[in-house]
Amino acid sequence: MNSLTKKLAAGAIAAATMLGIAGLGATTASADQAADGKLTVSTTDVNFASTDSKTVKVNAYRIFSATVGEDGTASYTFDATANGGWDQFFADKSISGLSENYTTAADAAKAISQLTDKSTPTIDAFAKKASNWAQTKKAGSSPAESNAKLIESKDMPKVATEGKYSVTFDNLTYGYYLVAVPGVGNTNASGKYATLAPVLNGTEVTADIKGTLPTVDKKVQTGTDEDNNPIYGDVKDSKVGDTLTFTLTSKVPDMSAYDTYEFAFKDTLSKGLTFGNISSITIADSSLTFTENTNYVQSLEEVKNDKQEVTGHKLVVNLGTKVTDSDPVKYDFKQIASDLVGKTITLTYTATINENAVVGSTGNTNSATVEYSNDPTTGGKGESVPDIVRVYTYKFGIDKYTIKNGSTEHTQLAGAQFQLKVKGGKDAIKFVRTNDGDAENNTNKISVYRVAKTADEANATETIVTPKSGRVDLTGLAKGAYVLTETKAPQGYNLPAHSFAVNVDGTEPTDGTNASTTIKYTNNSDDENATQSEATDGIIGIENTSGPTLPSTGGMGTALFTVFGVLIVALGSAWYVKSNRKSTK
Repeated sequence: MNSLTKKLAAGAIAAATMLGIAGLGATTASADQAADGKLTVSTTDVNFASTDSKTVKVNAYRIFSATVGEDGTASYTFDATANGGWDQFFADKSISGLSENYTTAADAAKAISQLTDKSTPTIDAFAKKASNWAQTKKAGSSPAESNAKLIESKDMPKVATEGKYSVTFDNLTYGYYLVAVPGVGNTNASGKYATLAPVLNGTEVTADIKGTLPTVDKKVQTGTDEDNNPIYGDVKDSKVGDTLTFTLTSKVPDMSAYDTYEFAFKDTLSKGLTFGNISSITIADSSLTFTENTNYVQSLEEVKNDKQEVTGHKLVVNLGTKVTDSDPVKYDFKQIASDLVGKTITLTYTATINENAVVGSTGNTNSATVEYSNDPTTGGKGESVPDIVRVYTYKFGIDKYTIKNGSTEHTQLAGAQFQLKVKGGKDAIKFVRTNDGDAENNTNKISVYRVAKTADEANATETIVTPKSGRVDLTGLAKGAYVLTETKAPQGYNLPAHSFAVNVDGTEPTDGTNASTTIKYTNNSDDENATQSEATDGIIGIENTSGPTLPSTGGMGTALFTVFGVLIVALGSAWYVKSNRKSTK
């Protein structure tokens, strides 16, 4: 192998180190010039996996063609037919980013072989320049062509094999290759842009391609800190009617290879969430102001299943200036943010938990993606892996019963009335009865009361009434401590002596598994030291007794009982004295 080939191979190895290539394979070449080169590109990053809604492509470009002699040495050439325009790239240092203009492949190859992570330009910077230029639409081409000839394009698989998503380019002509994923941007210090690899014989060359595809991070506000700054997380519990704040964050992508660039947030709200409004859109460390219908536009569309049933709504927010009115309408993000590459974009909006909120289960999901341009030549678009947050609501049940004399069986009672308050709260929670346990078509005979939202005001009630089955479910609750008070007992029965302390708790899984609910209660909400019982299946059994009852200890009952006792003793003493006097006469 001659010195030039060795230097180029050394440069490729340096590129491998910088750009994540796992191994280059042997560089000793065969004299057989048949197209038997093989290059396998792999990644462990799920963002590079294709899905049902997106296809991630890997493009291969041949920068130089290689002729390998019998002694294993290689010479490099620009082949206008096979390579397509790389001579123009190297001939202009303002395009290549190299220190000089190069008119021969040998000189250009030598220059590349000397690049490192500390040279000027760095190997990363050169790879970025080459990738951008290769994928950019050639000026004046019709139909659209890229600057460099695309040797082959492969689709990334949907499923990983042994932890990797891989594609293999077979039957390659020997040469020096650039491999790039359209849409990948160098948006942070650690992001790599493309892979350089020499293919000089029939031995498989393997490369781990890395990069930064646009992604989105979805969060829901879970509270505030001591300075009243919002705290965000992936899960939250809330009650029906609560208005929540959500944020979507992404990075301004590198758009230098594109004439126009489309960028949109897409957020799918489940049926249990009603979209409110966009509070703000900002880009960090910039003075850019977003104004609806000026540099962004929003739309809300129904999401339906195969049965054409509405399962939620999708919020779509396109960023940029409108550039076409035809269908599809296009918005150019590059016009407003080309100088803000790598800056954080934050979209904040509100949504309210509504009457369709799922109780427990996998929660009320909220799934966000970003859609972005990923092919400067064809105008193709990609979509990020969804990021999901979940909002949970909870419930507990009441079983109102009595035990008749001589029996151990429960007899359910209708007509008991209850109120529920948040512990320490002044007002009773308002509910809407969504299921009448006494209705003929109600097979489970349970009355369901759901926490009321503002729009339910006309039909809302603070009074919860048990049906004939004695069973009531209270749904749409947030986790927390509550006080349950029976305000009216069924006719002929006595009220419990105290209100009940109820604690609603539950898990909040983020992985799509079902949440579990734990309901604990005591029979005396005034006694902080009372022993808690755990409700079976989340149902609190509350017994009513009939007949006279002795007052409980403490309070007015004890005072009255004591007064009556004193009177009885006094009367008894007077009778005894009077009787004794009669007997002595």
